[in-house]
Amino acid sequence: MKLIYLDGQTPFLRLCLYVAFSLFIVSFQAHAATNTTLTLAEAIKKTLNQNPSLNVFPVREQGLQAERETAQLSPSYRVGAELENVAGTGQLSGTKSAELTVSLSSVLELGGKKQARVDVVDQKLALTQIKKQIASLDLLSTVTKNYIQLLIDKQRIQLAKEEVSLAQATADEVNKRVRAAIAPKADYARAVAAVEQARLNVSRVEQRMHAHKMALANLWGEMQPQFNNVAGSLFDYGSSRSFDSLFEMVKNNPSLAFFAAETRLKESEIRLAKTQQQADIDWSVGIRRNADIDESALVAGFSVPLFAEKRAESAVKSALAARNEIMFRQQDFLLRIHTQLYQAYTAREQAISSATTLRQSIIPQLTDALTQTKTAYQRGLYSYLDFLTARQELLNAKRDLIEASADALLLAAEIEQLTAEPLLIDQKTEGTSYE
Repeated sequence: MKLIYLDGQTPFLRLCLYVAFSLFIVSFQAHAATNTTLTLAEAIKKTLNQNPSLNVFPVREQGLQAERETAQLSPSYRVGAELENVAGTGQLSGTKSAELTVSLSSVLELGGKKQARVDVVDQKLALTQIKKQIASLDLLSTVTKNYIQLLIDKQRIQLAKEEVSLAQATADEVNKRVRAAIAPKADYARAVAAVEQARLNVSRVEQRMHAHKMALANLWGEMQPQFNNVAGSLFDYGSSRSFDSLFEMVKNNPSLAFFAAETRLKESEIRLAKTQQQADIDWSVGIRRNADIDESALVAGFSVPLFAEKRAESAVKSALAARNEIMFRQQDFLLRIHTQLYQAYTAREQAISSATTLRQSIIPQLTDALTQTKTAYQRGLYSYLDFLTARQELLNAKRDLIEASADALLLAAEIEQLTAEPLLIDQKTEGTSYE
């Protein structure tokens, strides 16, 4: 910010003006930052871009890239020197009979070991990518559930404020009857207490919503939420599909791709283990200098370990066993995910059915019942308890509607996580994906 100097102003006055203006700007910016509505798509984008838990995967990939560079290296060359027949006795005393051999040696790899090592690292890299997708899917599920919780909080606050209005209206009606000496003063005291309890509930629910806002904002690294509202409706349940079509989508779950990638990794490890069955050749070549006769000669040699195939058998068997284990773990995963998906699917359908019945039938009837009860109470036909019961039945039904709708959305989020396909399409923007 540029400080503006005005003619005739003292430095102190200019400083005061600067501070006042700065505070105004900060206050305005803070208000503007918080007076915003957040969408689920925005929350997802922020989390994917800023959540630190996903930053570990690029680091792991860097480490594997370095490992791949190492795997591509051929066996190192070794330079050696050997001095013989030195500082002995008799004719071998001193250095006149010394023999100096300088050699170069290495290992000649056979069986495609280098390529096998590289293949193992490549499969580790592919597996890391799948792990990142799984982590992203889990993170998106967390974002969605936190977002849904805020939609729940919105409706709970609305209902809590409605409860205050209903309680106040009840208190007003009771007060009229008390003044007319038709109802006891105790009824009015109870009605006023109900109003205060309802107001306390509003404050409690609002505080809970603020905590949920912080939990959501923390997912993308903000210590304080920079929004004050979330878009979407608790009563928009998303798309409905058959169970068979949902289970067919399970193939899109990156966990299945993980099993396939893990199998490929184990198969590459098997190939690497089998390459050890073919022995490498140790070779050396050098020059030997004989001081006694002042002559030099070329020396060369090689060696091959015996029974290399037998020594590698245990490594091959271990790799085969690890690969076969993956198949059984995949079968177990499919059984478990089938059970989880079916339970979530049936529970969601039941929640949607309950919410629909509450909205279309039960709540309208209870609303009419409350109106009729209020009229009857005003005429002295019903007691305060009857009036209170009718009001509470309506509020309880609306609470049940919120809970059923919340279950429907949370179960949809669970199904999304299992299938890696969006159901809450109306809560997201087009093109949002889990990758």
